[in-house]
Amino acid sequence: MKYGEIVAAVRDRDEYAADEAGRITEAVVATLGRRLTPASAEHLADQLPPELAEALNQAEAAPQNWGVTEFIHHVAEATGDDERIADMHARAVLSVLGEDVSGGEVNKLISQLPSGFAQYFGWPELT
Repeated sequence: MKYGEIVAAVRDRDEYAADEAGRITEAVVATLGRRLTPASAEHLADQLPPELAEALNQAEAAPQNWGVTEFIHHVAEATGDDERIADMHARAVLSVLGEDVSGGEVNKLISQLPSGFAQYFGWPELT
């Protein structure tokens, strides 16, 4: 999908305003980038539009070792929302990515994250 299509899909998930959906999408993707190894981030970025690939490629050599709760906390910090709303943001964005990215790549990604992340990508059976 193109950037605008991904943002539109996120917008439709939780009925965001267009500008809010873009901001939230970028914040969640950038936070995910901090959680992934550089190699994982690069593989995922290869399947994303340049605007999101750039946000994702902020991965650090030593990725953060957050579980889902900590990830949501960092999404909340990035978006300026409370953690309940940040959880909704993460579910909207990551489920769109889970549909857009190839199944093999999502499977590899989920296998590298704590099991609770699978449901956010729309793959609860892998939890």
